Amino acid sequence: MREFNRREFLVGMTGTGLAVVLAACTPTQQPTQPSQPAGGLAKEQVIRIPLTEPPTLDPGLATDTVSLDVIVQLFDGLVGFDDAGNIFGIHAEKWDVSSDGITYTFYLRPGIKWSNGRPITAQDYEWAWKRNIDPKTASDYATTLFPIKNAQAIHEGKANPQTLGVRARDDRTLEVTLEAPAAYFLRLASTWTMFPLPREAIEKYGDKWTEAGNIVTNGAFKMSSWRHQQEIVLERNEDYWGKKPTLQRAVYRIFPEGAEEQVLAAYENDELDVARGIPPAQVDRILNDPKFKDQIKIFDQSGTMFIAVNNRRPHLRDPRVRKALGMTLERQVLIDRVLKVVAKPAYSLQPPGIMGRNPDIWPKEDVEAARRLMADAGYPNGQGFPEITFTYNTSAAWKALGEYLQQRWQQTLGIKVKLQEMEWRVFLQWRRTPEASQTYDVYRGGWLSDYEDPNNWYNVLWDSAEDPGVFNLGWKNPDYDRIVRQARAELDQQKRAQLYAQAEKILADEYPAIPVYHYGARHLVKPWVKNWTISRILGFAPLRDVQILAR
Repeated sequence: MREFNRREFLVGMTGTGLAVVLAACTPTQQPTQPSQPAGGLAKEQVIRIPLTEPPTLDPGLATDTVSLDVIVQLFDGLVGFDDAGNIFGIHAEKWDVSSDGITYTFYLRPGIKWSNGRPITAQDYEWAWKRNIDPKTASDYATTLFPIKNAQAIHEGKANPQTLGVRARDDRTLEVTLEAPAAYFLRLASTWTMFPLPREAIEKYGDKWTEAGNIVTNGAFKMSSWRHQQEIVLERNEDYWGKKPTLQRAVYRIFPEGAEEQVLAAYENDELDVARGIPPAQVDRILNDPKFKDQIKIFDQSGTMFIAVNNRRPHLRDPRVRKALGMTLERQVLIDRVLKVVAKPAYSLQPPGIMGRNPDIWPKEDVEAARRLMADAGYPNGQGFPEITFTYNTSAAWKALGEYLQQRWQQTLGIKVKLQEMEWRVFLQWRRTPEASQTYDVYRGGWLSDYEDPNNWYNVLWDSAEDPGVFNLGWKNPDYDRIVRQARAELDQQKRAQLYAQAEKILADEYPAIPVYHYGARHLVKPWVKNWTISRILGFAPLRDVQILAR
C-alpha cells in the first residue's frame, strides 16, 4: 500500500484496529467451508469487534488497514490470493493472458450482483478504474493501476482517463492492456483500487455515497448502519453469489485513538469478542493469567516496522549517520520489554519471503561501531548534531518507542530527541504535506505486503520515482532505480532474483530507513469465536468463515 500517498502502510498498533498504511493488493481470503463444532452454534450469530473510525469506505480512496478491515467485507474484486500466494477467481470465473504478457482478458462469472440487485458487469470495472486513475479523484492508490496502458500519463494529467487500457468487450468480458509485461499484475488485480464501483450511487451521492442508506456493495456483507465515532454494523448479504457467511451481523465498536486500555477493559467485561492487540503495560498480566491461556492467538504477518528518515535533512543525509542511529537499537529489547509485541528483529527493510532479501549484508547492532561512524561523519559524541524530532501517531506503544529513542540515542550517541505525537488522521494528512516532507526528521513508519512480490517493496517503497508518494524519504540512487525498474519488467524469475539481490545490496549500503522489526500480531479471542484469523498480507480479519459457538 502506498504511504498515504501511494501505498504506504503506516502500520499503527492494532489494539483498536489502528492502522497500517496500506499497500497495494487486497488479498481476499479464499472461502473455505468452516467445520461444524460438536457443541453447535449460537442462535444469534453476532460478533463484536473494536475499530477506530475509518477515514473512508470508498475502495478507490482507502489507504489504511482500518478502512480496509471493513471494505473487504463489503466488496469483492476480480481475483484474490491466499497466504501461500495462490491466485483464485472471485468475480472472474477465468482469465487469459496473451503470449507477450501484455493483454489480460477476464471473464466474469454469471449471477454476481450489487446489493441493490443490479448485475455486476465489466462496465462497472471499466468505469471504476477510469474513475480511480483520474487525478480529479485524488486516489492515493491509483499507482496500483500504473502497469495499465496510459495509466501513469493519465494520473499525471497528460492524457484523458478514457484512454486507459481497459475496456468492457461485453457485460461479462473485461480486456486489460498493459504498458509492458508485469509478472505481478494478477496480484495487483486483487487490490481494492481495482474493485468495481457502483456508478449510479457515486454519481447520485458524491462524497456521501458510502454512508448507510446510500452505499451499494457486492461482498458477503452489506452495511446496516454507520454511526460515526460510535459503531458500524454489517449484516449478512443474503443475495451474495458465493458461500454465505454464518455470521448474521458484525458490529464494529469504534474507539478513539490510543484507546488500547479501554478496548482491553471492554473485552474483559465481555463487551467485545476480540481484542486486536494488548497494551504494552498489560502484556505481562495477560500472558501470566491462566484464564487467558486459550484466548491468545498469534498470527504471522508479512511486513516491517521501521523508522523513516528524512534523507533531505543536512544532518541526516550521510548514510553513516543513518547507520549509526540504527546500529544502536536493541531490537529484541524493544520487542520484548518496550513494545511487548509479537515480532522478529529486522535488519533488512524487506520481510522474510521477499525475493532478494538478505539481512546478512545489513549493519547489525554495534554501539562502538556506531560511535565511530558518527565521529567519521563529523559528529563525535553528538557534538554539533542538532536535536531531532521523532513523530508518531497516538499509541501507548509508539510513545514508549519514542521515549526509548530519547534515552538510547542520547546515551549512546549524544543525540537529543524531541517527541511529537499526532492523532491518526492528522498524522496521515501531515505526512502528505510539502512542508512535512522538507522539515520532518524521523517518524514511525511501517508497511505490510499487499502481495508478496518484490515489486511491492523494492519498487513501490524505495524507487525515487515512487518515493514522493510513499514515505517521502528523499533518498535517490540512480543505479538502484535502474535495477528495480529492470527487475519489474523481467519475466525470468532467476534473472529477476539476481537484480533484486543487487538492489538489496544498495539499500544495505545506503540505509535510507531504519528497520526495527517484522510484524506479528497477538489477539485475544473469546472461546466462543471460531475461525477467527487475519490476512498475513494486510492484517485485516476476513469474517466470511467466522462462527459464534453456543456458550
